[in-house]
Amino acid sequence: MIQAQVTVLVAVLALAALVSITAQRTLVPWVTQLAIAGALVGVVLHDRLPAIDPALILFVFLPGLLFEAAFNLDWRDLRRNAVPVLLLATVGVALTTGLSAGLVHLVVAVPLPAAILFGAAVAATDPVAVVATFRRLGVPPRMRNLIEAESLLNDGTGVVLFSVALALTTSHSLSAPTVALDLLRLVGGGVALGAVIGIGVSRLTGFVDEPQVELTLTALAAYGGYLAGDAIHVSGILCVVTAGAVIGNYGRARHMSARTRDAVEVVWDYVAFVLNSAVFVLIGAAVPLRLLLAQLPLVAAGAAIVLLARAVTVYGLLNVVRRGTRTPSAWQHLLVWGGLRGAVAVALVLSLPASVPHADTIRALVYGVVLSTIVVQGSTIVPLTRRLLRIPAAPA
Repeated sequence: MIQAQVTVLVAVLALAALVSITAQRTLVPWVTQLAIAGALVGVVLHDRLPAIDPALILFVFLPGLLFEAAFNLDWRDLRRNAVPVLLLATVGVALTTGLSAGLVHLVVAVPLPAAILFGAAVAATDPVAVVATFRRLGVPPRMRNLIEAESLLNDGTGVVLFSVALALTTSHSLSAPTVALDLLRLVGGGVALGAVIGIGVSRLTGFVDEPQVELTLTALAAYGGYLAGDAIHVSGILCVVTAGAVIGNYGRARHMSARTRDAVEVVWDYVAFVLNSAVFVLIGAAVPLRLLLAQLPLVAAGAAIVLLARAVTVYGLLNVVRRGTRTPSAWQHLLVWGGLRGAVAVALVLSLPASVPHADTIRALVYGVVLSTIVVQGSTIVPLTRRLLRIPAAPA
């Protein structure tokens, strides 16, 4: 079993390196190519890969991915985007979940409990390919920060909502007040614990000047914070996000030396690279392409519904914001089309217990949405961005 898992890891690294080299020579984003490669790997290696404990999916993938994103989030730009980001990451996540779940239930007759889990899984955006593309095209920093900050915060709220939806699916005795109190405890407790961990780790790094030790402290903040949150029954994901943001904006500037900052940034960039690579290969194996093709009309309808819910959410919420913080129309169009779904949605459905009713349908729907957003929207974001923001094409 151990040898098989190591073999899988080596194969994932080789595939990720190959795809990354190919992506540098084309206009198709790396994540888009990786998603396609993962689907093809699933065709070849399905039933040959070792079984993975679903509980490990959330622990291994999400803390690392979210800590790295939070660590690199710039609070200076976030202050200007605070109102639209908070709207999209709270009300927006709930609205997207409700619209997606309701429409999937009504239009394609997916049972309501499964539809709610689907809606919660795809509520959070994960625009890794879009952010990288924006950097390459020279998109204004505030626009990049808006889409990245929204993704980071709605990852946290989306995971909390998914956890509550899963609890509702498996337990029929929960009341509305109980659910509301659970949400408050999970969100408030996770943010508070993450702030304490972030400040504590930031202060500790000020007493040492050893990159290896300080890097270890950041890893403890990411994975130890997730475990601590889970142990005291608050959101471990929001704890990780908050801790990463505090360390990245407070600890990095005030308590880390230049060589430590360089080391931490390089290592966490690599961690995110490996985790993003692995998660698409795993979902390709967990949900075979033939299953998606067999349910192609259902998957296509799900993808269209999620895009519609995203459009209603973005245009509906951002056009009620007061003038001083209003988001330009061109940016709103990019937020809609660039609202890809990715590793977070994939990790959530991989973590579904086999006992959950209609789990295979949920996985097929979510993976179909992830693939369609990454392949279709991800591959067309470059010309759309250039057209909307009037960025000239690069010379041949």
